[in-house]
Amino acid sequence: MSRTVVIHQPEYFPWLGFLDKARQADVLVLLDSVQFDRSSLQHRAKIVGANGPLWLTMPYVHRFPQRIDEVELAADRWSVKHQKSVQACYGRAPAYKQVAPQLERVFSSVHKRLVDVTVPSCELLLDAFGVRPKELLRSSALDVKGDKGDLVIEIVKKLEDALPLGPNRRDLPRRRGARGGGHRARRPEFRAASVRDAHARRSTEGSVRARRVDAARRRRPKVLFARRMRWPA
Repeated sequence: MSRTVVIHQPEYFPWLGFLDKARQADVLVLLDSVQFDRSSLQHRAKIVGANGPLWLTMPYVHRFPQRIDEVELAADRWSVKHQKSVQACYGRAPAYKQVAPQLERVFSSVHKRLVDVTVPSCELLLDAFGVRPKELLRSSALDVKGDKGDLVIEIVKKLEDALPLGPNRRDLPRRRGARGGGHRARRPEFRAASVRDAHARRSTEGSVRARRVDAARRRRPKVLFARRMRWPA
């Protein structure tokens, strides 16, 4: 029987899409053996306070190239600031007291490397949302090598009968005789609900007039929406 493996880079308090992928996984692999990307969310997270969005960024020692599991943190004062910021933004939330002890452990632990923070932050959210894969692994502990799709294939082969979920199809070998033995990736179907989605759900349960209004909006020429978009050159 095949298993579903999700491969995702460890991020600092990752977003809901990560949790949606993880809940579909039998095996969750945190991909910490690839190149660190300073433009990503691997060392920062966005929270929302009374004055709007706020970035929590961990200072790190910049070296190039370096893997995610090799990145060292530059100082330790950031953890106190981050903890106070999270408390100021969410301290009055109904469930804050329940997760406060776990947050305390994440922020008060000794942090030498980036993964000493990002991996526990991922585990905290998985536990808080009740997402519990059967196995949680780090790619740095699997002793696999490769680049992009080849690395994904090597991880899947290491885990034997596993079906990868998440990477782009173009990253994987497509020919049945290519390296990887014909493994295919499934893309997750998660997307955040929009205001239009909520309106559509209410319309189907509402009055006949609401359904007619919704139908009229769908009949509008698509060019009206295209004029508002900036298409790439």
